[in-house]
Amino acid sequence: MDAMEFFQRSAGKWRSQRTTHHLAFRRSEVGESEIQVDALAADDPEIVALCEFHQIDGTQAIGGCRVTWGGSMGWDKEGENHEGKTVFALVPDADNPHQGRLLRDRGYAEIVPVVGQYHMDEDEGLVLITEYDTMSSEERFWFASPDLRMRSSIVKRFGGFSTASFCTESRIGTDLGSQKQAHAVAVASGDVTPALAQEVLKAKQDASRQYFSFLGW
Repeated sequence: MDAMEFFQRSAGKWRSQRTTHHLAFRRSEVGESEIQVDALAADDPEIVALCEFHQIDGTQAIGGCRVTWGGSMGWDKEGENHEGKTVFALVPDADNPHQGRLLRDRGYAEIVPVVGQYHMDEDEGLVLITEYDTMSSEERFWFASPDLRMRSSIVKRFGGFSTASFCTESRIGTDLGSQKQAHAVAVASGDVTPALAQEVLKAKQDASRQYFSFLGW
């Protein structure tokens, strides 16, 4: 499976349940959101415009996706919400279709247009690595089943402050069993301890051998 196939399998509406662990404060918060993913062809106007913005030849892109979301987190102040939209474009390396550049109209850790790197790992997980001016982020997505997707993320800020997150995302409008399974995993991950956060990070490192998105994925 390549990254475009991963986006195509992700198309649809998802309910995401998320735990974010703030490592510096040794505290965690939980939240949930609904995410809509639409796969986009290489000649879609949004993909063409994104390539032009980043001054990249649009004929090199193989497609991408549009992601919209709305949700809330436990530490939100009154009236605060997490809503937005982002577009991704995939530009694979000429010699390897399983890795390349990922163009975004807004980043995860910083809300600015950015170009990151992506690759599909040996376990068919999609790994995204993005370097910003003041921080870096690593995300890994994988399917536990066709209707249950998982996500682990870490943001490293210069100076040592980091956050680690884990999400379970169940497809809306399909079988209820997978939604219940996702809920059970989220409850189990509930209040992430420092030890569990380290386990999540180790699992991510083991899976990607390198290695957020609220919710720009």
